[in-house]
Order: sequence, then structure tokens, then C-alpha cells
Amino acid sequence: MPKWKPKQTYRAIILIQDGVGDRPVPELKNHTPLEIANKPNMDYIASEGITGLMDPIEPGVRPGTDTGHIALFGYEPYKYYPGRGPLEAAGIGVKLRPGDIAIRCNIATVEERNGELIVIDRRAGRIKGEYVRELVRTLNEEIKEIDGVKIEFYPATEHRVVLVLRGKDLSPRISDSDPGTAMEGNPIKEVKPLDNTDEAKKTARIVNEVIKRTYQVLKDHPINNERIKEGLLPGNIIITRGAGMVPKDLVPFTHKFGVKGFVVAEEATVIGAARILGLEGIIPEGSTARLDTDLDSILRTALEAWDKGYDILYIHIKGPDIAGHDNDPWGKVKIIERIDEMLGKLLEKIPLENTIYALAADHSTPCTVRDHSGDSVPIAIAGPGVRRDHVRKYDEYSCMLGGLHRIRGVDLIKIVLNLMNKPLKWGA
Repeated sequence: MPKWKPKQTYRAIILIQDGVGDRPVPELKNHTPLEIANKPNMDYIASEGITGLMDPIEPGVRPGTDTGHIALFGYEPYKYYPGRGPLEAAGIGVKLRPGDIAIRCNIATVEERNGELIVIDRRAGRIKGEYVRELVRTLNEEIKEIDGVKIEFYPATEHRVVLVLRGKDLSPRISDSDPGTAMEGNPIKEVKPLDNTDEAKKTARIVNEVIKRTYQVLKDHPINNERIKEGLLPGNIIITRGAGMVPKDLVPFTHKFGVKGFVVAEEATVIGAARILGLEGIIPEGSTARLDTDLDSILRTALEAWDKGYDILYIHIKGPDIAGHDNDPWGKVKIIERIDEMLGKLLEKIPLENTIYALAADHSTPCTVRDHSGDSVPIAIAGPGVRRDHVRKYDEYSCMLGGLHRIRGVDLIKIVLNLMNKPLKWGA
């Protein structure tokens, strides 16, 4: 009789190449960048494991980076997508709770004309830095609560600000006050409820009052008086867009899946989505989210996170998406090859023999389209005990023949957890 041994569990690394999926490219003799690229380490993962195609959301649906990652983190995006406001808030470190409303804002310049506030510049001359921090500090001192709802402002990147509403009976179903860049010279829009609920009506009323008060507080602020003297545009109001809510029934990642995860990413949107879902994450120093990004820094950050014992490590690299948007197929080939070199170094430090590796993407960004598309993306999973199919290369056409066949983005985490021998049991 063989000696009984306890079930061995494993940890996992999921490498996400943003927008890596593509279509035939004329400049590449109708091959895709993944087909052309020299990528021995990705092909090694494919040859040692099981492959397939993945629809990040569902067939033909064009994902955003945000919705694609929400699916890859194991959450149904149709149900749990919180909107851009919460993602931006979480991305700058704001701790949000279920039911909180977060809204993306600009500090803008307006003029009073015939009783209306006319938008002169949506970005107040791209105001930033200490100017923004001081204006936000004043707003938080002067506008703390409206109708029992707590009001908080947070400085974000350059002219951007995040507005958070905390209270009962709120709704993200409200319109924007920001008229948009093409509509500068027009009045600020009145925020309106987008449905007939009392919650949406209440939230719209409160946001309109917040906007009105920001103008009252900022129009004669010493910083703006000084900027006017210097010939600069004043930042004298907050305009809003992209309201969203953290879902009230959201179960954090660790509680949902029984494991701890960490995300190393190049984009605040990805980090924001991770934090809202209960994952920890960081943007490494030196990462640019472009083709010139510092992959050595990303690797070091990933290894440091791995050493802390997280069960699942997500690594997100933005470059392939940028090349796709720029219709730069050879640039896409080059960044894929650089990522493959980084993957080789990772495999040297964390061997496949005792780790589950998965290769994935959040969406396709075909060079011929120059935007995200609804095309499926190739996936490959390898590691101890993983069934092997007959596929030997990692690309869109090879993985089409793989044993995983075609899955959705939300399925990936469940498949990986099963191979880690850590899935939560469903039923008796």
C-alpha cells in the first residue's frame, strides 16, 4: 500500500499582457504579433500545460481594461463593475465601503454670465500640484455634510479630484455636470437622476448643491486671486462625471475565494479595481505603461510580493495595448519579446515545478482596429499536475486547438484555484 500523503497545495502567478490579442496584420504577412514574436518562455508554458481561448466578458463583447480585469479577478463585470469614479478613487488610495458613491471631478474655470456658470476651461489651465491640494483642503473644511450625507474631496492626478458621498439611500444613477471638452463655452450641466428612484433624485440634488458650494468657496480663494494676477486661469469650481457605487453585496476577494492575492500593475485603473475587490496592489517605480517600461522593476516588485507569501500574484503589463492602439505591430512584437525575457527570469526564480503559471489578457487590441475589440484572447496554464494538451505555442491560432477550449474571464480564477488544489467546495 502506498504511504498516505496530505494533498499538496500550490501558489499561482497570472501574467496579464494588456491587449495582447490581435488579428492578422498585413505588415506581418497576415500573422499576429504573438505568432511572429520570439517567445520561448511563453511557448514553454503552453507546451507544458493546457491552452485555450478566453472571452474576457463574453463572445463579441468589447471589454475595457477595467471590466476585463474585474472578470480576471473572478467577479462578474455586469454585476460588480462599480463605475469609473470608484475605480479612480481606489486607485489613489481612497478606502471605499459598499454603498459609497465616488465621482470623478475636474477643478475647472467658469465665468458667471446672465446667471449661468459658463465653462471656460475644464482643467483650469491644467492646474496641479500644491494649488490643487490647497483648494481641496479648503473644500474639505467648508463642505463637510449636506442633508446628512458626508462629503469628502481627494486630490488625484493634476487637475483631477475625487468626490465621495457617504450616507444612506444614495444612487450612482445620475448624469454628469461636465459638458465635455468640445462643449467648453457652454454652461455647466445640471445633474439629473437617470431613473425615477428617490435615491437617484436625492443624489442628483446633493451633487448639484455640492457643485454650487464649491464655486462659492473657491471663487474668491487667495490661490485663485493670485493666479489671476499672474495671468493664470483660476480653479474656481468642481465639475463632475462618471459617478459610481461600490456594490453593496460585494464579497472581498479573500472571503470569496479563500486565498490572498496581490496585483503588480502599470495602471491605476487596474489597481483601483483590485483594491475595491479586496486585493492588495502596487504600481512599481519605473513602470511607464508604455513600450519603454522598466520590466526589471516590475520583476523585482513581483518577486518582493511573492516572498511575502501571497497565494496568487497577478502581474499586469500595459505595453501590448499601447502598440495596438498606435497600430505599431513591430512595437507589439518587441514588447512581447521583452515580456518573454522577463518571464524567463521569473521562471528561474520561481520554477514551474512547484507553481501554477497562467498566461492571459484582459482584451484584444488589434493593430488594424487601433482599439479594444471583442476578439477572444489566448490563455495557457501550466504547473504541477496540470493536464497537457498537444499545443506547443502561445498564440491566438495555436491556443484555439487547446484542451481548455473556450472559457470566460470569470472562469480563469476558478480553474487556477482548482489546479492549486485550493478551490472552495460547492455542495456536500
